[in-house]
Amino acid sequence: MSDDLPPKILPEDEDEALAAELALGLIDEDEAPHIAARLTADQDFARRVAAWQERFAGLADELVPVMPPARARQRIREELGHASAPLTHPIDSRIRWWQRPFALIGAAVAVVALAAVLMMPAVRDSQKAAPVYQAQLASDDAAMQVAARLDGRNIEVMLQSGTVPDGRDWEIWWIKPDGSAPVSLGLVARQGAMRLTLPEGLEVVDGIRIALSDEPVGGSPTGQATGPILAIAPLTPS
Repeated sequence: MSDDLPPKILPEDEDEALAAELALGLIDEDEAPHIAARLTADQDFARRVAAWQERFAGLADELVPVMPPARARQRIREELGHASAPLTHPIDSRIRWWQRPFALIGAAVAVVALAAVLMMPAVRDSQKAAPVYQAQLASDDAAMQVAARLDGRNIEVMLQSGTVPDGRDWEIWWIKPDGSAPVSLGLVARQGAMRLTLPEGLEVVDGIRIALSDEPVGGSPTGQATGPILAIAPLTPS
């Protein structure tokens, strides 16, 4: 692994150091306009930035991905602005919110910011036209009912009836029709609603289903459902 580490940067080579910092996303906002202009005008500097992006990306080749617990994923989504903690908003709140993180490794701060500004009108138009979907999850005896609603890419999951047992959590899963592994959307709030943004890579297609499983506190420790499936329902247009 040590052979893959990038070479030392010579102190006198300020352009090389600047290119490395830009590849890591360490450029200050005050410097962003100047750096953006230089990326466009200086092809040699742009090639240096691209080379550092490839070097840093290679450092992760030998890492083994591990699925964090649902509670940790929920906290990360909250910190990134992708989800709100339970009871953050009133149940009947209609405030629409979402934030998309644009801090991808190798992207220049100024270039990404400019792209985001240019794309905002198209994003708003697509969201206005996006259909609303829903899934009604219920146990066989209908004692437990959970409603899921998808508006654009905003998801709201609410416990309508039933009680989550002490020492357990109910976890929501997104099931694709292609047979791939289910994807956790988070934990059902014991009171109020759970709100989050549909994770990148998940799209609404025919055959999508929403499932509810009974898991240990904090959610599945494996990234896949470990407890019994309490309910499952198709995601259908509202």
